Amino acid sequence: AWLVDNIGIDGLYLDDVSFDRRIVRRMRAVLEKRKPGACLIDLHSNTAFSKGPAVKYTDFFPYVDKLWFGESFRYDEMPPDQWLVECSGIPFGLMGDMLQDGGNRWRGMLFGMTNRPPHNPGVSPYPVWRIWDEFGIAGSKMVGFWEDGCPVRTDNPDVPATVYLAKGRALVALASWADRTVRVRLEIDWDAVGLSGERAVLRGPAIEGFQEPVEIRPGGTVTVEPKRGLLLYIE
Repeated sequence: AWLVDNIGIDGLYLDDVSFDRRIVRRMRAVLEKRKPGACLIDLHSNTAFSKGPAVKYTDFFPYVDKLWFGESFRYDEMPPDQWLVECSGIPFGLMGDMLQDGGNRWRGMLFGMTNRPPHNPGVSPYPVWRIWDEFGIAGSKMVGFWEDGCPVRTDNPDVPATVYLAKGRALVALASWADRTVRVRLEIDWDAVGLSGERAVLRGPAIEGFQEPVEIRPGGTVTVEPKRGLLLYIE
């Protein structure tokens, strides 16, 4: 309370803390009393002290806003369900970032995740953030590959797709768990996307360190390399 009133902080970063649910609940209560709706609590952890921080800190989740569960995580070895449940925060109404070695940038986009600068030199999230801003991701609706109503899927179960829907356009994230380079075809519910399949354009913008530009026709295929992926506009 003193820090909010006298220093003007707007949140707290908790780094692998050892206190319990009662303490973080009190923190949230104090922050809400001083600055209602304006403060964030950010929780970081690694894999060193438990089978997984999502298990260790589940009872904190109602009181925090963001997770950074990434230190010592092996992003290239984690299957999609582990990403979703143990890393992303999404099933609990939270968001998350990646850490160890910058994470996997392509798979992270399936869960709306990037790394944080400047912790991973040479793995900058800024090129992807620029695409987020250009697309207007803050005003879009995210529909994950795990949802029954996801309007874009691929014909390969090893290459899931998550969709960000905005008015008149969509941003599709693809990422591969296949052990070889594959060509996949997008299966698009045009009514759900809100576009005409006859007039739509599918293109991947150039993103530094992420992908070269690509354009495909509706019904065509796109190449996806192992442990990598693509970001595609549907317009």
